[in-house]
Amino acid sequence: MKYIPNILTILRLLACPILIYLFIFGTYLTILAVFILACLTDFFDGYLARKESLKTNLGKFLDPIADKILIITMCIMLIINEDISGLHKLAFYIIILREIIITFLRLNLENENKNIDVSKLSKYKTFIQMTAIGSILIYHNFELFYFQLPIIILVWFAAFVTLITGVQHAKTYKKLK
Repeated sequence: MKYIPNILTILRLLACPILIYLFIFGTYLTILAVFILACLTDFFDGYLARKESLKTNLGKFLDPIADKILIITMCIMLIINEDISGLHKLAFYIIILREIIITFLRLNLENENKNIDVSKLSKYKTFIQMTAIGSILIYHNFELFYFQLPIIILVWFAAFVTLITGVQHAKTYKKLK
């Protein structure tokens, strides 16, 4: 029982190459199903770790990285697959860049036994990003054309919240450094 949250986190990481494969050879429905399962591992690993006091140092380190790798993988695949177009790709580039920068800042602090704590807004950010990506997959799976504007608004909202949390983490990093 003690390692279930970490196993769920590792499953989220393992979902990434599967999602890449599915973007090449699968359907939007299978991509959506695997993505939803990966997102659920994020919820349940955190829930179990908190509820059952199963927090580990590996989990504290690996969970945010697994989230970022999942989000970056999906953003890149949606861009490559041209599921998001024009100026709206910029929102995904903002998300990708922020996730990479914050990961490097966290890794830099890890060497000094310091940590940028995950804020409540950062947890919401991850949920908003996952919802935006899931919405795009639903849109392409069911061809809900009337749903396009709300999805674009959600994608840009995700980019905005991502940028805000990135600035917060950069400020925290500067204080800790």
